[in-house]
Amino acid sequence: MSTDKLDKKLTDLLIVAEKTLHITILFIVLYLCGFEIYIMYSNSTISVASVMLLFIYLELIQMIQIYFSSGKIPVRYPLYISMFSIARVISFDNISGSDALYYSGAILMVGLALLALAGRRYIRELKVK
Repeated sequence: MSTDKLDKKLTDLLIVAEKTLHITILFIVLYLCGFEIYIMYSNSTISVASVMLLFIYLELIQMIQIYFSSGKIPVRYPLYISMFSIARVISFDNISGSDALYYSGAILMVGLALLALAGRRYIRELKVK
């Protein structure tokens, strides 16, 4: 068996494994989303924490959908998810003031990373024109 054929088979195997894991993650996220909705229904209450958690699940689903449609995962989606997750910790966990400042600094750094990504795209578009 030549090296090219072996490389092709390994590449195909990795692609199948990657898609299988993405589908598995999708089913897990859908289950967690359904479970959160069930908890809201059974408790007859809708909290901001639950809505934020559903939004995080939605971002994960969108990220998987973009992967299947384009074959790529944009860097900005994990950054959005991390910002909302950190905001959820600040809002709903019992943390000290200094910890809240550290988490806020983390959100600021992630926001600056998003701004840098947007600026990079803008600069690239200016160079093309």
